[in-house]
Amino acid sequence: MAERRPAQVCDRCRVKRVKCDGRRPKCGKCERAGAECSVSVQLRRRTTPRGYIEPTEELIQQLRQELESARAQLKLFSAREEGLQETIESQNKEIEQLRELLAASHTGGYTQHGGERASNGSVVAHLGRLVLGDGNSEFFAGSTTGVHFVLSAQQLYQTTFSSQEHFPECLFRLHILRHKELPVALEQNISNSSCLENGQLTSSNIFEPLRNHLRNVGVVAVRKAFDKYQQCWGILYPVLLSKQFLDTFDATINDAWTTPIEPHLRIPFLLQVYALMALDNVDSSTTASEIVPLPYHLDTILSNLLGQMPCRGDISGLQGLILYLLYLQMTSQHSLAIRTCGMIVRLAQSLGLHRHTRRFKHTPGESELRRRLWWSVYVLDVQSSILYGLPRNIQAADTDTDLPTNTDYDDMHSDQLSYPLPGETTYIEPFLQYVNLAQILSRCLEQMYTTTNRRGGVDKIHRLQRELDVWKQDVQSSLPNIARTSELIQMILHNIDNTPTAYKSVGLHDFISLWLFILGELATMLIHRPALTFGQQEPQFAVSLRACKEATTHLILAFELASDASFVPGIWPFGHHLIFQSGLMLLYDRWFQNPIQSPGISSEPDTLPKFIHVAITLLSRSAAYLDERVGSGRPRSPSTTETIESLRQTSSYLHYLCTRTLGGQGELCSWLQLSGDRMESPIPQATPTIADNHSLAGPRQPTPLPDYSSSLWAPLSIDEINQMKIFELTDPLLIPWDS
Repeated sequence: MAERRPAQVCDRCRVKRVKCDGRRPKCGKCERAGAECSVSVQLRRRTTPRGYIEPTEELIQQLRQELESARAQLKLFSAREEGLQETIESQNKEIEQLRELLAASHTGGYTQHGGERASNGSVVAHLGRLVLGDGNSEFFAGSTTGVHFVLSAQQLYQTTFSSQEHFPECLFRLHILRHKELPVALEQNISNSSCLENGQLTSSNIFEPLRNHLRNVGVVAVRKAFDKYQQCWGILYPVLLSKQFLDTFDATINDAWTTPIEPHLRIPFLLQVYALMALDNVDSSTTASEIVPLPYHLDTILSNLLGQMPCRGDISGLQGLILYLLYLQMTSQHSLAIRTCGMIVRLAQSLGLHRHTRRFKHTPGESELRRRLWWSVYVLDVQSSILYGLPRNIQAADTDTDLPTNTDYDDMHSDQLSYPLPGETTYIEPFLQYVNLAQILSRCLEQMYTTTNRRGGVDKIHRLQRELDVWKQDVQSSLPNIARTSELIQMILHNIDNTPTAYKSVGLHDFISLWLFILGELATMLIHRPALTFGQQEPQFAVSLRACKEATTHLILAFELASDASFVPGIWPFGHHLIFQSGLMLLYDRWFQNPIQSPGISSEPDTLPKFIHVAITLLSRSAAYLDERVGSGRPRSPSTTETIESLRQTSSYLHYLCTRTLGGQGELCSWLQLSGDRMESPIPQATPTIADNHSLAGPRQPTPLPDYSSSLWAPLSIDEINQMKIFELTDPLLIPWDS
């Protein structure tokens, strides 16, 4: 080992430049020489050799880094181990639950995913089946249409009454009934000179014939249709601006185009005009025999205009397609409406409406119009998904567009937008609340009604219900009419057992408030109805059943307040299926109490027949309205006849279920006491017979209950379907009708 250098050299050794051993008080050389050994200058170098300390510090730093890396890896491995342990535990629970479900199915016991009892593991059960659509074609109906709930009610009905009876097939396809008789014709006040000649619409250039036709129709008729749209549909879908529309119309009929425009590029605006005229005439009180005969009806004109739309998409084309889709809603042209809805979604996305307006250079007025158009398309996509039970075309992750501005303006080229003062309500306010509710409904579809993401239903229901409660508080504070509508519904509900009171139907202006109220109650039902697929031991089952029962009672009373019986079913996602399913939900609640007494679920036996009575009245009144609308002297289309018969059969079967429910419990209701409320004729007591299809419109002798299940294929039970693999849900064996 090398000798270490001395820590301090004495002055004598430094001068002589010899090696000093550094001893004290005298070094070795000074002691042998007998000289004085002194140190006058203190050395500034390190006391330890530099070559020894530096590698040691580097080694310590390296060891510290390795220690931290080892600690991080240890934490990572521990987290992975915990995750794997949780996965193993959840899989073991699923295996146990599947074993319980399999054992229950083998023993023939009744269960609705009874094994899914843990709040964090509740699985929402769904069923999508095929029903007969337009032209007897197969039409997919998802869970939001209520097909799964109707099947669940059928199974509970069979269990409660020990019956093998199956519900009529029409109950599963009420949402795609056609509520209007086509075609829609122009009103009588239009002279015969305005009629189009044969062959003009089939030509390649239909602009000139239609422009001449609009000149004969006149500005007054078009302005009337535009004003009517703005007063009703425009509040829900503000896609038109008065200045641009009227200026373009004047330029069209007066041929005052400043620049040469190809005729086919003017087709989108003609589609807007004729769609407005069709919406104006679709609910005209003029009967079919009083309409001036036209070679071409509005439906034919719109179809030809749609077929000659230019390939180039623009804002005008999107506006025309939206108006045309609203017309398809009102006339219940379901297959064409679904395809048109997909067209407007893709056209809006191709125009960049789904992205924020700051990405583009537009004037404030045009940016505001683009936002209104996009959110109108968004709402239509959500509502079509709810009505038909189909997946959404628009995903929330794909759009970052701001909500429309709360302002009133009528010029797309405006450089400034005026904002309302505090306390003022603008024309766009209901639309903003409509969009907010549509966003909640979209999240509901994403979290509760998808094919694969169906776990954790209880937590999802709680979150969605909190969002809906906040929306209801906000909309009642922003729109006082909705608060008054809610108070009116509550007053009718509290006075349901008192002396009958006549409540006036709402008018056109209050209809928007009533419509938003109905949509809010529908949202409540869509949020909570999936929980009815949980086991009865799940606490959320009782909570959701109470929420569904309350929402359905509000829906029945709100539909009764609607002034126009033909207008309500035409708006997405409403329809006669909601009226029937609301009454069925009340019976569903009663069936769970006998023979099964579920804790926390209460019912009011005295109010049940009255609410069912109202639902039956609404269904039979709609059938009578359509029957009268078509007229007895004209040949009816097969779809119209089917709709009338389906509504009558539905009302009759709902009456049968109610009378059997009350009779089975020994709680017969005196229907004669109800006849003075809202129906003209009494409903017979619970007997083995049921009223005729026309018995609700007038007293007749009861006829035997038709055998609804004689010609129907016995469908699989809900448990058997829920246990199937995904690809088996589209198997043709699930179609409960004769091919």
